Amino acid sequence: MVLLMPALSFGQYQFRALNQVSSLKTDTRLYQNTSTLHTAIRPLDTRSWADTEDSTLSTYPPQEKSESWWKRKFFLEHLVEVQEKDYSIFIDPIVNLQLGFEANESYRYINTRGYRLEGRIKKNLSFYSVFLENQGRFQDYITNYAAARRVILGQSSLTRGFGDGGFDYTFFSGEVSYRPSETFTFTFGQGRNFIGEGYRSMLLSDAAFSYPFFRIQTNLWKFKYLNLWAQLNDPRREAQVSQGLLARKYMSTHFLSINLSPRWNFGIFESIIFGDTSQLQSLDVSFFNPVVLYRPVEFAVGSRSGNALMGVHSSYLFSKARMVYGQFLLDEFNLGAILSNSGDWVNKFGWQLGYKDYNAFEIEGLFYRLEYNAARPFTYSHREVLTNYAHYGSALAHPWGANFHEVLLQSTYQNKKWEVDLQFSYGLIGNDSLGENYGTNLYLSYETRQMDLGNGIGQGRTGNYLYMHARLAYLVNPASGLKAEIGLRYRSFRNEQSNINNGPFWEGAGALVFIGLRTELYNQYFDY
Repeated sequence: MVLLMPALSFGQYQFRALNQVSSLKTDTRLYQNTSTLHTAIRPLDTRSWADTEDSTLSTYPPQEKSESWWKRKFFLEHLVEVQEKDYSIFIDPIVNLQLGFEANESYRYINTRGYRLEGRIKKNLSFYSVFLENQGRFQDYITNYAAARRVILGQSSLTRGFGDGGFDYTFFSGEVSYRPSETFTFTFGQGRNFIGEGYRSMLLSDAAFSYPFFRIQTNLWKFKYLNLWAQLNDPRREAQVSQGLLARKYMSTHFLSINLSPRWNFGIFESIIFGDTSQLQSLDVSFFNPVVLYRPVEFAVGSRSGNALMGVHSSYLFSKARMVYGQFLLDEFNLGAILSNSGDWVNKFGWQLGYKDYNAFEIEGLFYRLEYNAARPFTYSHREVLTNYAHYGSALAHPWGANFHEVLLQSTYQNKKWEVDLQFSYGLIGNDSLGENYGTNLYLSYETRQMDLGNGIGQGRTGNYLYMHARLAYLVNPASGLKAEIGLRYRSFRNEQSNINNGPFWEGAGALVFIGLRTELYNQYFDY
């Protein structure tokens, strides 16, 4: 007998993990028809699905009760699963055992062990906790990034050396969410957030490491309003307050999402980064302003208020789960300079255009996406390096930083427990060499720029970036997300002059063939 257990019984954590591939089946159902959900604010609030017509958007996997305990726990169920009227708890082990080989016969590996705990108390309080202990030996471009920034992008805070060219690092995340009414949801924890409908986000993405935050989501009529306050860290040794104590900075983000029609969504974004290089100043009270449009406040209280960014997001949902979407991020600009077409450095902005299709070409389970992203030089950077739009050595928006064009094509096909994932990315990036600042590296002050006028995307040590990814996976356990996989990653970056330990883009090319057994939790980005 097969027992279906709807997720809407509130058995697990209120928000769904940020994982684009594992979320495809649910997203396909969400986008099939018009919806009042605000899908540009992620992680998605699963409890809001109760208001949709389809109450089976997400279910726990079928549980064959006639099978042996060992078989059910390995292939079907959570390791620990307790469900009572007033509470529930789910616990799963997490593994990522991956072995890879490059053309030069170098071996690479990832060895991850950890746990995930999720649950709820009553109907309004839910929680989760994740901890991972990792050792890994990576492709050269990842190793070089870790050496320069002291992090594995999105997967670690600080790294430690391990073995022959490897790293030892940890990952941790956890949240508590309280929903006192249909209008408000309060969340406190250490995690990541994402704004947008794209693979990338030019506003706020999940590519960086997790951070402590407090989030308020307000649902009212056709509006959803996000307030997000977070503490961020700067891993640069020269930014340390004392030995081993990282410099801190703070982020306040507002995003107002409006359903202009059942198919058309529009959003207004704003984020302010405040940091004190001496770590002695207190925060301005206005930093905690819960209302959109902080920029006028910044002008009123002076530059001490930090680095402010503004932006907009929009998407339109066609029938049969087809969507066009876009974003525009404004860091700074001068209208006269734009009209003069002089390439003034102060015109700092980025944008995104994209199209995605669920059940593409009328093939059930087929998804594809075409997306274009770009950012002008010096976007997201600031006069004071501490107040750049970055955290733990990684950009908070696009992981390439700024000064780039990117086109990517992504396609995934899922059939029962099988999954094929393909990706192709091409980019034009203007890079820096030692002692230069052409506007790519967010960890350089824009006051060290090479020139005031004549700036354009791709300036500096212009390079061509190519990334290809192919993966075949089998879902071993739908409850825990355990997958067996085999795949290929190819990455190439060629520029006019070799980088000298300055920035994330390292010259060279290499292909990695890998095989592994992995609990798929979050998005992992290797395309940088």
